[in-house]
Amino acid sequence: MAASFYSGDQVGAVVADVGHYSTKIGWAGSDTPKSYFRSNVAVSREESDGNTSGNSNSQQDDPSLAHHHSIQKANYDYFHGPIDPKSKSDGTYKVVNPVHTTTGLWYDTEPKVDGSDWNDLLPTFLTHGYKASLKADPSEHPLLLVERAYNTPAIRQQTLEVLFETVDVPATFLGKDAVLSCYGCGRTTATVVDVGSSHTTVTPVFEGFAEKANIKVSPIGVHAMDELILQQLDQLHKSPILPLYRFRQPELQRGKDIYHAARLALAQECRELGAGAAINMAPAAATATFHAPHKTFYLPDGTGVDVPSKVRFAVADLLLGDDPISVTRRQEALQAQQAELDELLQNAEAQPSDGDGADDELYSEAAAVGLSKRRTKRRSKPAAKRRFSNRPLQKACAPHWHTLRTQLTAAPLAQMVCDAAYRCDRDQQGALLGNVVLGGGGSCLGPTEQAFPETLRENIESLIHVHTPGWKVKLLAPAVAERAILSWLGGSILGSLGTFHDMWITKAEYEEWGSAIVNRKCP
Repeated sequence: MAASFYSGDQVGAVVADVGHYSTKIGWAGSDTPKSYFRSNVAVSREESDGNTSGNSNSQQDDPSLAHHHSIQKANYDYFHGPIDPKSKSDGTYKVVNPVHTTTGLWYDTEPKVDGSDWNDLLPTFLTHGYKASLKADPSEHPLLLVERAYNTPAIRQQTLEVLFETVDVPATFLGKDAVLSCYGCGRTTATVVDVGSSHTTVTPVFEGFAEKANIKVSPIGVHAMDELILQQLDQLHKSPILPLYRFRQPELQRGKDIYHAARLALAQECRELGAGAAINMAPAAATATFHAPHKTFYLPDGTGVDVPSKVRFAVADLLLGDDPISVTRRQEALQAQQAELDELLQNAEAQPSDGDGADDELYSEAAAVGLSKRRTKRRSKPAAKRRFSNRPLQKACAPHWHTLRTQLTAAPLAQMVCDAAYRCDRDQQGALLGNVVLGGGGSCLGPTEQAFPETLRENIESLIHVHTPGWKVKLLAPAVAERAILSWLGGSILGSLGTFHDMWITKAEYEEWGSAIVNRKCP
């Protein structure tokens, strides 16, 4: 079989994790990724009407190709100065991200666009990692790409087409982040807690398979923590804090997106220097919390802001706390996320207007991913190479957005872990609660390396011992340096195994069976 050539012992596989905060790319078998960079990019779009294009006939047949807003230029070093040095401004550039904030997936919401931001950015990120950091040709090294455990079949299939048709990899595999996090800790069964940038996800994994129906998702992530710190810093400073570039070049006026991103960078620095802390908030620890030391954070102009202990612990309480203030904040974030999902569903389920001239077949899942109705039949010719409009993809993803909406919760993190485990079969619950894996950059809160894991473990035990006093919770939290890249690390381990060679999806298999093969070979 052709797939046997792509063994980790024979070919250097590449592992990539494109997340909301950062992108990590490196060789399989390595301890750390060789390329690590932010996923935010400043892009400029050029709007052109479909009637002025040379392909006007095809655009009239497919109205979704009209009003093209594709990315024309991208700037990856927008943070340290104006994009246009001559005018000292950012022009028409705006900050975008390949990961959709509401869903946490590679997804775009514009129904009238041919292609999408992530369609353009994902190949760019991967090609940069291959050529600039690894000094390798994408066509010579297979790729293991980390994906969210609740990714939809339509997005997975479209991702496969991007990898083979644009990035031109010889073979690939899509691995679920929760399963790979288990592998990173040497487990195949565990309840995986991933505190990411846009969301916090709790996924039960049993014998190497993610229990997708029992996933719990919180709208609170690192981004929400930094927003809270920024709000508190503004209140403590008595005025909005200014980013670094405003002190270097006071006359410089940058775009709203970049201005806010620069302010959030200060909040992130404040969190990493000790403003974000986790501590046991039980009554026995109340006195210690009250007497905990303050932290002084120095703004770019040298002004010191005294951050009291109440503000420091409020950051971790966004996830861990059950006090009224923390509960209210989580509920507000949940309501905002549910409203955004409702808008996605409304757009996805809306019937096409009379001017669209499209029938129902255009909006089927098969149309969204370029598949024929007879998916299990072998193709008589290679899969067609084409770009897809987003409206059919939205139609295909709509049922999954309903499921994601039911999985959203405002419960504390310990309650999320228990809820996710208790939704599984009774004979699985002991193993799932006995092994809790903690990963993600948001789990690296201080004041010590084990502060967040120990607090979470004690909270989980206090909940499960009400009904099952004999159960013990073992929380597996690697060192902080590994915790932030845990899913990538698991992919590095998996991609380096010689026994993994049968799992690769080769380009020949893709051309023979189409993109639907990803759902069979990447469970």
